[in-house]
Amino acid sequence: MKDQSTTETSILVVDDEESLRHTFQIFLKREGYGPVIMASNFEEAVSELTSRSFELIISDIVLGGRSGIDLLKRIRELGISCPVIMVTGYPNVDTASDAVRFGAFDYIQKPVEKEVLLKTTRLALQQHRLQQEKRLAEEEKEKYRSYLDTLFRSVSDSIMTVDEDLNIVKMNQAAKSLLGTVNPDFKEGANLALTCSDSNTCFFKEDAEKVLRSGMEIKEHRIEYLTTSGKQQVFSICISPLEDGRGGFHGVVIVLRDMTTKEQKYSDQRSSFHRMIGSSAAMQTVYTMIEHVGKVDSAVLITGESGTGKELATEALHLESHRRNRPLVKVDCTAIPENLLESELFGHKKGSFTGADQDRMGRILQADGGTLFLDEIGDISSMMQLRLLRFLQEKTFYPVGRDTPIQVDVRVIAATNVNLREKVQQGNFREDLYFRLRVIDIIMPSLRERTGDVELLTNKFIQQFSKKMGKPITGISDQAMALLVKYQWPGNIRELEHVIERSCVLCHGSTIATEQLPQEIQHPDSFRPPSVSPLQREPSQEPPISTSFTDSTQYQSVEGKILAALKKTGGNKAKASRLLGMDRSTLYRKIKELKIDLSSLDT
Repeated sequence: MKDQSTTETSILVVDDEESLRHTFQIFLKREGYGPVIMASNFEEAVSELTSRSFELIISDIVLGGRSGIDLLKRIRELGISCPVIMVTGYPNVDTASDAVRFGAFDYIQKPVEKEVLLKTTRLALQQHRLQQEKRLAEEEKEKYRSYLDTLFRSVSDSIMTVDEDLNIVKMNQAAKSLLGTVNPDFKEGANLALTCSDSNTCFFKEDAEKVLRSGMEIKEHRIEYLTTSGKQQVFSICISPLEDGRGGFHGVVIVLRDMTTKEQKYSDQRSSFHRMIGSSAAMQTVYTMIEHVGKVDSAVLITGESGTGKELATEALHLESHRRNRPLVKVDCTAIPENLLESELFGHKKGSFTGADQDRMGRILQADGGTLFLDEIGDISSMMQLRLLRFLQEKTFYPVGRDTPIQVDVRVIAATNVNLREKVQQGNFREDLYFRLRVIDIIMPSLRERTGDVELLTNKFIQQFSKKMGKPITGISDQAMALLVKYQWPGNIRELEHVIERSCVLCHGSTIATEQLPQEIQHPDSFRPPSVSPLQREPSQEPPISTSFTDSTQYQSVEGKILAALKKTGGNKAKASRLLGMDRSTLYRKIKELKIDLSSLDT
């Protein structure tokens, strides 16, 4: 029976005697080897060797003008590792020595007997295959070792392996850095029993011994450690047996984590401050500014786009001040009709005007001893600007209908999303009031400027809304998060919050996906808001106002809609802007562009 291992075995036979070449070919093929390629001289042999691979080469020692030794040399130069059997008619010590020196497996003497040829061939191929298997095993082992080393180095936790004699076999870089500060003698090759002078400097030695004795894992527990400088640290420790693959184990793996360092880094780079959330460099600047400014009583002007968190910054300023236990009174200057804003701020005396049936304490008096927050300060009338300026200068005010002043101790914080400097240059805002309000200014960065905060805010909002809605939503896909990070966020944090709330409503699983995001975020480059015909709108829904005008008819139509909305809401611009389906700042701009007379609202 033919040996199954001979199948598909490529052999090169090199000899200048044609009859011998054919004889070898016949013997080998009958044994099941093949293909068997033949070459008559040195040049043909080299040509075959450079065009294909062989598992065995059988060559005569004499090849015309060249020798088999020359061929052996060329074979090694070409990096060919298959075995070579030399055939010689005149064996001698020098020939045998040269053949072995240049890597011949064996040599056989002419006349060649069939059994000798086949036996030598079989032994040569067996050894070659064993060497190949060993080489492949070593390559795979080296590849696996390299993979483990890379993994070992990349882990941020401190990892080290210890053998059954408590010798430290391997440490990753994190372990070297961490344990080097505990004891400089902790290094690969050191012995824990000899290195540990006391339990404080070797708080994991006893755990390692327990695992070695029992073979049972010791799960995470935390140990306090007192450094030589007197600093208290906390280490998380987990120790597992190191299995040998045959049901036994020959050491342990120790995983250490410095919890103190992580907590310290967390505090150095704050991810939140009071109710504000963000770890970006821009927000770190805001946090530091608020900490410093909060301690003084100077007036503060907070500026920034809509939705950037100006109200939250005001709350933080109040909580950082000595007034934290006194009232923080908030006034949205655009949510109160202009004809009522004076009474709302300064209060009024009973009978001072129609409907004033009792004395009213204004917001300023309510804030006595605390903080008064004036939101959207850029939209108050010139009369209110003058009254507010007098109050800021004198710290006294007159309620409507009262002749005697009231003195209060109030810190004023104002906020706006418009450029007050431009309004001053245009003559729409008093310059003296601007500088009185802007003793210190805090600029709230847009979400586009807050690198990394989108992820932080998104996860916070997901946690908030999933709990509120009673849904098991635990996160967001990488693709959806990438779209959120890429989006420009014209509405800033407020817009992001609404997007996440919408996504949580639409999400039916544990993870928010791209399909739950609005179209303008999924396709920001091609998105166009869908047009809505009047028939599709609900009867109570006012049509949105166009932002461009081409003729007087459109001007009149838009002016009429704005006035109708303002009358319907009693002059409340915030409510009117929502009714009209536009941003509040857009409404102000339209009123100015169209020169709409608001005096008719009083009639």
